[in-house]
Amino acid sequence: MNWRTLIYQIPREPQKNRMAVWRKLKSIGALNVFQSIWILPDTEEAEEEFNKLEEQINNSGGQSISCITLIEDENKNKKLIEQFNKERELDYKELIEKCDDFVAEIDKETKRENYTFAEIEENEHEIKKLSVWLKKIEKKDYFECELKLEILRRIDECSELLNQFSNKVFEVDDSSK
Repeated sequence: MNWRTLIYQIPREPQKNRMAVWRKLKSIGALNVFQSIWILPDTEEAEEEFNKLEEQINNSGGQSISCITLIEDENKNKKLIEQFNKERELDYKELIEKCDDFVAEIDKETKRENYTFAEIEENEHEIKKLSVWLKKIEKKDYFECELKLEILRRIDECSELLNQFSNKVFEVDDSSK
């Protein structure tokens, strides 16, 4: 399998330059295989991202090279894919926790009978945040991590719960007229 590889060295100071590169690498889902050696599956997008990072690193007084690495050993490729999926599992697990928080919030407001339009708005905003977060994770889920199906199901459940809550708000509003 071909991998897009970024190898770089960047001065320790100012640290903000090192952090900016690290944040960007994490945001695109690159995998750190060794100190200052990061990989992605070899795609045009990966090449573009690494080229931008090369420019950023070189403009910060560092040195870098982006290249294609061929790993012929299928077991080594499988291990790398497993590492990518472990990283995505962490992201998906965190998002699942946020779904749990959403369910708890709806349950709390239901028990309090706080059926207000403000609550609908607030919780619609939360659903949108969950969806945006999911899209960010999906963008870097190169190997279809197994937890993806679980989070899709959980977000659907949250949306359904919000629909039920919204219906109750409208019901209460209609009955008060």
